[in-house]
Amino acid sequence: MKKFHPTYAETSGYRGSTQNKHRLSGSEAATLRNSVLVRDHHKCSYCNFHGEKWQEVGYVDGDSSNNKLNNLTTVCPMCNLILNSGLGCQIESIVELYKSSEYNQNKIVQITRKMRSNGKSDINIIRVLGLKDKVPFKRNKKYLSVLFAFVTSWKGSSGDVEEALRYGYIG
Repeated sequence: MKKFHPTYAETSGYRGSTQNKHRLSGSEAATLRNSVLVRDHHKCSYCNFHGEKWQEVGYVDGDSSNNKLNNLTTVCPMCNLILNSGLGCQIESIVELYKSSEYNQNKIVQITRKMRSNGKSDINIIRVLGLKDKVPFKRNKKYLSVLFAFVTSWKGSSGDVEEALRYGYIG
């Protein structure tokens, strides 16, 4: 498993002309995506979650213009929210950040997924994980690099998040 921590993608890298210039589409993108998923056995590189459906492909170096196979990795939706914590914290309002935990980020995701599938509440999961000192998101990679992210079961406009987790849509 690759170690990871909360971070975010620079908007200039994924919303600008650079990405559009290097962005793959159609069958080329589908072929590359499928190659990565097959190579990784549909298993998330960060938490080892296996899923034939919903897995995403992420950029190891964060550069969305680098479509080399060795820069692409399989990422489950839960880990992807943490790797894109700007989206998870500020837009989706489903990721919370903490200063300390009893576990590393990889184990936090694994334990959260297991406990949630057993019907445990966020409060119970947070207690087991030993998450303490909730802090706000800041667009600062050094600040984020020492924090721990927790994907909540918040039910928002996207629908029932707990149901999405149960069926593998998130995590």
